[in-house]
Amino acid sequence: MNRELKHLFYLIAIFFIISIVIINVHTYLSSSKFIPDASRTSQVANANRLRRPNRNHSSESKASPDLHKQSHLRVIAVTKLQKIFVLSGHRVIYTMHARVNASSQSTSSQGHFGQQITHVGGRQVLCAGNWVALNHHLYFVAPTTIGQRAVAKNWLKQSFNFPRTIQVSQPDALWLRSLPKGTPVTIR
Repeated sequence: MNRELKHLFYLIAIFFIISIVIINVHTYLSSSKFIPDASRTSQVANANRLRRPNRNHSSESKASPDLHKQSHLRVIAVTKLQKIFVLSGHRVIYTMHARVNASSQSTSSQGHFGQQITHVGGRQVLCAGNWVALNHHLYFVAPTTIGQRAVAKNWLKQSFNFPRTIQVSQPDALWLRSLPKGTPVTIR
């Protein structure tokens, strides 16, 4: 190879590396996308594994971790980000897309779950599957129908709010049924 071509390849490689570093630094420093309870590196790693919201697929492309093997387990639901973060200590182990329709509060999982539940909110009726009770008035649910209409694949874009529900995809709701009783859940 001649000398000019080598310099061109070096410049391209340097620009590529610089752009990757800038993108990662920007993501790392963007404080509005992070929660202070967990390390940023674990949040960035899980954000890179997120899929597009789809009620028929889990939120992350990796397999869901076994919740019974985790220590210091806790769940944080953030309304503004439409996400749920599952933490083991100060490390995010799983991130879910969610619609959080609950006021800010701290509660814990009750260990109660089921296959189907119906919520009535005003004139609308929400049928959901794979529910998990957090208390007597708050549930993780996977929406299936609203009235007589099936919920779209990306339920987050549909305009319906059912109070006292945290809506997640079907596989995520099924996985949350394995949430150990007494696991702290914080809603912000």
